[in-house]
Amino acid sequence: MSEAYTNIKRGRFSLKDAETITQVKLLEQTPTLSWESSDANRATRQAALAVGEDASTSAFLLARARIAEKMIIAKNPTVKPIALRFTPPAWINAALIALAFVCGLLTDQLASEHSRINLLSLPFFGVLLWNILVYIMLFISGLRHRPYRDFLGMRTILGILAKTLTTKQRRIAKSIRSLIEPFVMHFVARAFHLAAFAFIAGMICSVLLRGVGTAYTVGWESTWFASSPEIVYQIIALTYGVFTSFLGPMPNILDVANMRFDRLAVNSVDVSASLWILRMIFMLLIFVAVPRLLLALKHTFQISKLARDFPLDLSDRYFNDILRTWRSEEMSLDLLVSDQTDNPKNIESVYRFAEELGFNLSEVKTHHWNPESDELPLTMDAQGKSKQIWILMNATTTPEQEVQGEALRQLKAKFDTRPLAVLIDMSSYMSRFGDFGDRTESRKELWRSFCEAVGVPAVFYHSGVRPDQQTCDELRLATGQAQ
Repeated sequence: MSEAYTNIKRGRFSLKDAETITQVKLLEQTPTLSWESSDANRATRQAALAVGEDASTSAFLLARARIAEKMIIAKNPTVKPIALRFTPPAWINAALIALAFVCGLLTDQLASEHSRINLLSLPFFGVLLWNILVYIMLFISGLRHRPYRDFLGMRTILGILAKTLTTKQRRIAKSIRSLIEPFVMHFVARAFHLAAFAFIAGMICSVLLRGVGTAYTVGWESTWFASSPEIVYQIIALTYGVFTSFLGPMPNILDVANMRFDRLAVNSVDVSASLWILRMIFMLLIFVAVPRLLLALKHTFQISKLARDFPLDLSDRYFNDILRTWRSEEMSLDLLVSDQTDNPKNIESVYRFAEELGFNLSEVKTHHWNPESDELPLTMDAQGKSKQIWILMNATTTPEQEVQGEALRQLKAKFDTRPLAVLIDMSSYMSRFGDFGDRTESRKELWRSFCEAVGVPAVFYHSGVRPDQQTCDELRLATGQAQ
């Protein structure tokens, strides 16, 4: 294999491939599905054969997903493949943008009463200040290295809606929430930036369209600044003069004082709004439309990058088990069967455990061994070096350091580079003393202390019971297949 599974935290996939792999993951984790661990291991082995030894993790997982999906459908004819798309429905973005455009059209109605444009209009200044505040918050959140930026939680709210509509099922939405969150958030961020642009476009279109048949006049009115034209002059000079001076000269303080609407009415004078409308449009363009389009373009590039190179989290236990099983395809296993455990039922039970852990059963070799002798089975040397060794013991046997202990120390010394584990069958002991729980625990503690003294991990199992998850996990820990 080209990659060590222990170093893989994320895999790089196309968006479509990530969707396929996640779909199969959800299918395999469906509780009501007829799907055993042995089925999953067979899918893994078939995929390993299909992609070859030098395949990348991404190629292997994709091949396995396609094989597993066919096997699941063949074994469960009534099951339909889960239709999963990480991309939110396009109509959500379109509806948000359309709503923003309509709101922009209506905002112009509030900003300009009849045919008058108030230079101190709250909607106009409010739009500018809001967008400047958003840019500041985006900048601050960017300095904090957040994975995505969310101001006032609006992206999260729309993201929840988008993810719910994308997955349609609550169980699925919960399962893939963290997986698709960055992807959906880029879509949501782009939607909000485009909505802000549409809002400004609506304001501008309303002014321009109404200006065809309406003679706009300009002035100002204020409750707080009515007696302070110098303050109004500073506001207008800072707002319009700095960025729009190229459009024409700004009025002086006396002109601004005379532009108060009540004075214009008394003097029967109207000031044309054409130049001021251009100034407002220019301000909206440079402070809102252009930055929002650039931000939307940035998120579009990020979405495109994710679609080509989606970071699928492989630290999940589901992928860990698959990758360990894939690695185990290259591993062989030696079973040392003592005289007390030498029966077909017991050996078959251990083979099931080996299959659960992903071993290719053709690479599992059984060796008959007498711990009381000083010799190891000759077949172990003849078969070559295995990657793991399991020693089968019976709990009815009382372990002795001078006998079993010395035999295990010899094994450990000779095969010091290979993981060794002692599997202790509790079935015979429990059939005799199953009604005495304290005796069973005492026997386990005896074997546990014995194995600790030798320096070999102990795993207890029942040969008459199908492999359970807890025992499999203990075996993985004992042999180094899990951390």
